[in-house]
Amino acid sequence: MAARVLVIDDSPMTVQLISEALTAAGIGVDSASDLASLDARLDSNTYEVVLVDVNMPEMYGDDVVEFLRVQRRLSAKLFLYSDLPEHELIEKMKHSGADGYVAKSQGLEAAVETIRDALEGAGQVVKHRVLVVDDSEPTVRLLKAELEAKGHEVMTANGADAATKIILKKKTRPDLVLLDVNMPGVNGEELCRFIKTNSLFAGIQVVFCSAADEAELQRLVKSCGADGYVRKDQLIAREILDLLT
Repeated sequence: MAARVLVIDDSPMTVQLISEALTAAGIGVDSASDLASLDARLDSNTYEVVLVDVNMPEMYGDDVVEFLRVQRRLSAKLFLYSDLPEHELIEKMKHSGADGYVAKSQGLEAAVETIRDALEGAGQVVKHRVLVVDDSEPTVRLLKAELEAKGHEVMTANGADAATKIILKKKTRPDLVLLDVNMPGVNGEELCRFIKTNSLFAGIQVVFCSAADEAELQRLVKSCGADGYVRKDQLIAREILDLLT
């Protein structure tokens, strides 16, 4: 079973950003915004890492950590997640008994690396089978190289037909599908619906990887039940920065 992370935060934007970053890294993620949704998540799932926002309207993060440890007897690693100054986060971490902290100011990549380290320290092997579906050879090459460098098994398909053949076979069924939107024949929107409406594929996460604008990608995520999206221009920008460093 893939490792899972629970993000407790009342900010939809923060939840969306960290969820997309974790999903793209092959890490399963759920979220809770209040005590009721937190209890519901804990009753139905097991988590290896929990990120807890410090300041929320209904509860303080350090109190939530104590609640999770004492009342829920959670064995997961607990991290405070906040934009507070680092010295304040360290004090709150010590006071609450959290296992660590993640400063939002450090960016999403730092947060993902912290969580990855925590999962590996807990004996969770965060390596997954990823299927990249895109008719653009440069995009496929870029994604494949980056994911393989992080230890994931990567398969590729240049369209929905080839992707479906891979998904249907249990031996090659992926944990995560990185899916282009605009492809010849069956497009990404249709393929995502096929995956998300089939109970056989309940464990597969789908993330759109597209050059479409933010509004369109957000619409697709909601209408198809996808787990998130990554814009292609972000990938290109990262590749350029790597060349310059």
